[in-house]
Amino acid sequence: MALRFSRRHIERRLLKRGRVIYAFWHGRLLLLAYTHRRRRIHIMISEHRDGEMIARVTRQLGFGAVRGSTTRGGIQALKGMVRAVRRFDGAITPDGPRGPRAVVQPGTISAAQLSGVPILPLTSAAYPGWHFSSWDRFLLPKPFACCVVRFGNPLFVPRRLTKEEFERWRLRLQQELNRITEEADTIAKRWAQTGKFRDIP
Repeated sequence: MALRFSRRHIERRLLKRGRVIYAFWHGRLLLLAYTHRRRRIHIMISEHRDGEMIARVTRQLGFGAVRGSTTRGGIQALKGMVRAVRRFDGAITPDGPRGPRAVVQPGTISAAQLSGVPILPLTSAAYPGWHFSSWDRFLLPKPFACCVVRFGNPLFVPRRLTKEEFERWRLRLQQELNRITEEADTIAKRWAQTGKFRDIP
């Protein structure tokens, strides 16, 4: 497997300033769990039955866990994430734990709003790769795949928002995640086909 980062300067610049809340689609988390391991990043993990297994695995990889989601334990999870990002970076899959795929649920925007911590969108891509038939089209790189981790533009969410403004921020994050995912897919495929890594600014 070959792995390259795209626009990582955005992450480095933000981390010099303080904490971030990483946001990425559920189906793209596998490579990110590898590239960001052992950094005590606190991930919001579902209280569904499979969440306990995921929490154990992520702890072994050096992540922390905030239990709950937008569907179960939402308020508690939100409070837990706000507390966690006082000391650690946070991470949320905005379309998890059950979808719909690539649709941002409100929790990520609320966490940024209440904590004052910026959201850093990121994604991963692999070519060739397997896409599972699960709801999130989970991506698993094939052997010797070209893999890309790409960062998006950060979102600094204001603390006070009207309902309409909140919805605009939610859509903005959704559009940014979809944009960088499409770009990462393009970069990985082109790299695999040409043998040359060419980034998109």
